[in-house]
Amino acid sequence: MINTPIVIASMQQLFGYNIILFVIGLCSLVGLTIFLERIFYLKRAETDTNSLIISLRQSIREGNMIQAIDTCEKTGGTLCAILKVGLTKHYRARTDIESAMEMSGLSEIAKLEKNAKILSILAHLCPLIGLLGTVLGFIQAFSEMRQTGLVDISATRIGEAMEYALLTTAAGLAVAIPCVIGYNYLVSRLETFILEIQITCAEIVDLLIHKEEDHY
Repeated sequence: MINTPIVIASMQQLFGYNIILFVIGLCSLVGLTIFLERIFYLKRAETDTNSLIISLRQSIREGNMIQAIDTCEKTGGTLCAILKVGLTKHYRARTDIESAMEMSGLSEIAKLEKNAKILSILAHLCPLIGLLGTVLGFIQAFSEMRQTGLVDISATRIGEAMEYALLTTAAGLAVAIPCVIGYNYLVSRLETFILEIQITCAEIVDLLIHKEEDHY
């Protein structure tokens, strides 16, 4: 005869694990989408700094601010957006120029960092979801042991419960590890990019302040 409670419990177990694995798979898809989107965004935001500085240095020394601003508009990218703000205020004091560029920089950096934190959240969340599946699996296994008793206990059903339980933990870790790597890679690229922005902005500010001296 079919043991109806055991069949129902097995169906609940399979359905529950599928939900957990579905959630982990969804987290994996979200993490991959965010990582690729951020990589492409950073690629578009990057600029050939050396050629840009050479072009701007020549325009600034000649006092041709319109040409310098036009160069930034044509080049595009995060760095040019920040430099353009400083160039439009070239006639003001150093503190005013630096303040304007700093405000623009905060806005642009916020765009660079957008959604990157989600990877860190997924890296912490996925193992917990997997652990939840493991706990539920052990609960199910002990429940079957209690219902069937030691005499009629089925090693197959217990083994399946344990297998699914450990599978959820493995799935959670399989998603969390790439998320950790991806997040740290993005942070590393952002830090390098931000440092490059700071150095370039400082150089342009110096050129703007001493443009008349350089011209002569």
